[in-house]
Formats: sequence, C-alpha cells, structure tokens
Amino acid sequence: MNNRNYILAFFTLTTLFASRYYSVYAKSSITEETQSPVNADSIELTTLVRNVYEWHETKFRNNFFLLKFRTPKDSIFTGVDWESYTNDMDVYQKTNFFSKDFFIQHRAIALRVDSSIKEASVKWRNINDGIPIWDTDADDWCGCQDSPDNYWKLITLNNFKYSNDVVSFYWTWGNKSGIEANKYEMKATKESGNWRISYIEGFTYYGTVAGYNKTMAAY
Repeated sequence: MNNRNYILAFFTLTTLFASRYYSVYAKSSITEETQSPVNADSIELTTLVRNVYEWHETKFRNNFFLLKFRTPKDSIFTGVDWESYTNDMDVYQKTNFFSKDFFIQHRAIALRVDSSIKEASVKWRNINDGIPIWDTDADDWCGCQDSPDNYWKLITLNNFKYSNDVVSFYWTWGNKSGIEANKYEMKATKESGNWRISYIEGFTYYGTVAGYNKTMAAY
C-alpha cells in the first residue's frame, strides 16, 4: 500500500471514530438532559412524601373525622365535628405539604360523611356499638392496619406519570421491614414551583351518601 492509501485509510478511520464518538456523546447528553428533571422531581417528591408520613406518625395521628355528639357524655353522634375539622385543616395548611385541590376534595368527603350520618337512624350512630360504618377501619394514610416502625424512612416512589403540573405515583416501604410490602397511590401538584400532595388513596375509601344508605338498608 502506498503512502497515499495509508493516508486515505487513516482519515477514513479517524472520521468513523469521531462520528461514532459524537453519536454516543449526543445520545448521552440528550438522555441526561431529558431525565435530569425527572430525577430532580423524584428526589423532591420522595422527600415530600417521607416528610408527610413522619409528620403524620409523630405529630398528627388523627385518623377518620372527629364526630360531634349530642352532649359531651353522650354516645350518640350527630355528624362531623366541624369545629375540630376546621382546626385540623389549619394544622394541615401550616405544613405546606398539601395542595389547594387536596383541601377541596377532603372537605367534599367530610360533607358526604356528615350528610350520611345526619340521615342515619340512631341505631347506626351509637359509638358504643363498635366501629361506625363511616370509619374505614384502617389507617387512611397507608391503607393499612399494620406498618413497620418509622416506615417513612423506608419509603421509595415509583411509576411516575406526569400530566401537565400533576404527577401520580406509588410508594412502598418494601420487603425489608418484616411486614408485607404495600403499594399505595398518591398524586402531587406543582404550586408556586413546589410539589404539594393533592391525592391520597386512602381518602377514596370513604363512600357516598347513596352507598352508605344501601349498606344500612341491607340490615
């Protein structure tokens, strides 16, 4: 092979290598650019969810809606205790964990429960008779009755699905706790540049007025 052929071969190999390197680099750059916002969101959302559950488990253990009784010593309840409810929502708002839509949905659930209780006969409204039908009989925050100690430290998020400024995902505490792994859905909305919880699966366990009426009519 003469010098001219060597030079031609050298330039050909150099061009191919440079082209291949640029292609790999470009794909890597595109992938990194595309994924970095998702990674940043997942970190922020994981921190948010863990903070929500640490707050719930250590500072605000209220579950279900506090009930209003005819008298302080009476066992017959008449509906949701709206004064206590308002105080609870003030506590929620001060955390900055929850979105505006969360509060709208939460109040809608409370109104349905209150309306159903008011329509129910006294035999369904005696707290001494056991867990009321309006109670989900579980921790609404995890849809569970048992949970690992300090489980918020174990929480991981997956299955992120984005739609405009809303993201849905599932969280789990995994299999390392000795308690069966769970799968629990939540949603978050971006408000003023920050993610806020807008949907908690456990609050959908509450029924409708018609649904509660149907349950009571069966007995």
